[in-house]
Amino acid sequence: MVEPTSGPLIRSSGLGDYFHNAVQQAADRAHLAADAATLHYLASLLSDYSRSERVFDYNGEHLQLRPLALLYAEALEAPSAAEQRLWLQRLGDLAIFVGGLFAGRLSRRFQNLDYCVSMGGTAYSVLQQNAAQRARQDQALVFGELAMGFRHFVALVAEVTGRVPTGPDEEAPMRNQSSRR
Repeated sequence: MVEPTSGPLIRSSGLGDYFHNAVQQAADRAHLAADAATLHYLASLLSDYSRSERVFDYNGEHLQLRPLALLYAEALEAPSAAEQRLWLQRLGDLAIFVGGLFAGRLSRRFQNLDYCVSMGGTAYSVLQQNAAQRARQDQALVFGELAMGFRHFVALVAEVTGRVPTGPDEEAPMRNQSSRR
């Protein structure tokens, strides 16, 4: 006999649609003023990262979560500016996802939330500057908002994924909860 679930029934036309609505609702509840393009980027990131192969890298024998510092090293060693941008975007995306999903329970490889915030915020900041230089104002806006409000967007991911810390030993994604209800 199958027990009914206690949670609400989720009705959505797809994962992207679900995350778009969830991100928008969480941003509204948190009174987070963000451009629609930034929220769309975040919803797309969550949809993409719902597949484990987007989060983990294959290391010959098994899947692993690569340390952010190694992704940064890949960006520094990239043979082209385009490849460097891809590595930095991967770094920022992974930092915001892992920071939110594993809020308060970060692995040794990610050390703590401040590490994620620093690495991810810096990656998005460099991407914002690069996009502005290339006259890609749409990208500059999104990456700039993600860089400046990184900790708030980590909290948004934590809320959307149901990973808001509850115990006293868990680190909250946002030190300043004033923007949340």
